[in-house]
Amino acid sequence: MAKYDDIISAADTIDQTWWMRAAQAAVRHYCGWHISPQVTETLTVDAYGGRSLALPSKHVTAISSIVIGSDDVTSDVVWSEAGTVVLTSGVWPDLPGSVKVALTHGWDADEVPDVAAMILSVAKRARTNPGSISAQSVNGASVNFATSSGVPLGVPLMQAEMDGLAPYRLGARP
Repeated sequence: MAKYDDIISAADTIDQTWWMRAAQAAVRHYCGWHISPQVTETLTVDAYGGRSLALPSKHVTAISSIVIGSDDVTSDVVWSEAGTVVLTSGVWPDLPGSVKVALTHGWDADEVPDVAAMILSVAKRARTNPGSISAQSVNGASVNFATSSGVPLGVPLMQAEMDGLAPYRLGARP
């Protein structure tokens, strides 16, 4: 049996920084990409045939290369800031992980203060209320926390937060 490291160990310090990282992870997971800061990286992307390819980003500022197998097709594409890449000649392969894209994407932090404020709010709420209160009684001093199969939900996003993140969330992918 293989040994796996715990995601969190008893030696980890659960402090404000930890809750900020947890809130950022919750937002990134919900949106499907990192949003901020702007980073330059190479992504391996699934292609599904046709001429259009959807990158996992909502704010692409530069593409330095696109490679299918060993063929560089960078000069054969047009792309949008919204993350759509169109192959001007031929079609994308219908294969998972068949396209490598070197790009710069994401917003600078000062361009998305709404997201930064939301992450701060989520972290503060999660730190002070490690389980979401699903029911509360005043005189009986009873509190019920939202769980999934008896396990606290961790860092859940509220509906208003999910609504606020809608412009940054990736749409459905094939």
